Amino acid sequence: MRIPYPMVTWDVLDQWLEGGADLVLVDLRTGPEYEASHLRGAVNLPFGELPARYRQLPRDKLLVFYCSHGAQSMRACNRLERMGFSVANLAGGLSYYRGKFLEPGGESYGNVDRNGRQDLQW
Repeated sequence: MRIPYPMVTWDVLDQWLEGGADLVLVDLRTGPEYEASHLRGAVNLPFGELPARYRQLPRDKLLVFYCSHGAQSMRACNRLERMGFSVANLAGGLSYYRGKFLEPGGESYGNVDRNGRQDLQW
């Protein structure tokens, strides 16, 4: 079975990030998991909120999804690719990431709305 979007390894993702690729990193894990660690510059959009909030994602950028082990990000990519989004999946999720863009907890990126969710407006 052919996957219609890229499955990128952590080293390829690091090359994209180092090269300034026009992409958005989307962390599909829960808020507490995101706060514990995440990729630098990633926005947190928990997988369970994706059906209600996917319209906030930009259609003019590559969306690189990741989760803990890769299963939820694959499901997100499958759905959104069929809807016309440009997507890629971080193979193996954050558990296999060995690059230099991993941020320890304590910092947050992006705007947070009054409900504590990140504002995904671009």
